[in-house]
Amino acid sequence: MEDYKKAISDIIKKQMEIVGPVVALSVAQKATSVKVSPVGEVLEIIGDPKIALEQVAEAYIAFSGEISKMILKSVMKSYPDIIIK
Repeated sequence: MEDYKKAISDIIKKQMEIVGPVVALSVAQKATSVKVSPVGEVLEIIGDPKIALEQVAEAYIAFSGEISKMILKSVMKSYPDIIIK
């Protein structure tokens, strides 16, 4: 669970660097399975952590497409044990 929290937090923080904190947090909050702090840390995962990660990834991909896919791939290299669609 902690690896998923860290991975999702890293994705959110990277998005914050690129699109700004307000927009990045707004997109992340569309994933109902995570509670996120104002600084981009995942405070809680509700339910299956894999589903939470996929929801966050899908929200960012829907928002900015290929850029988000590249960010996701880059961040997830640090988490080889976590596999997402």
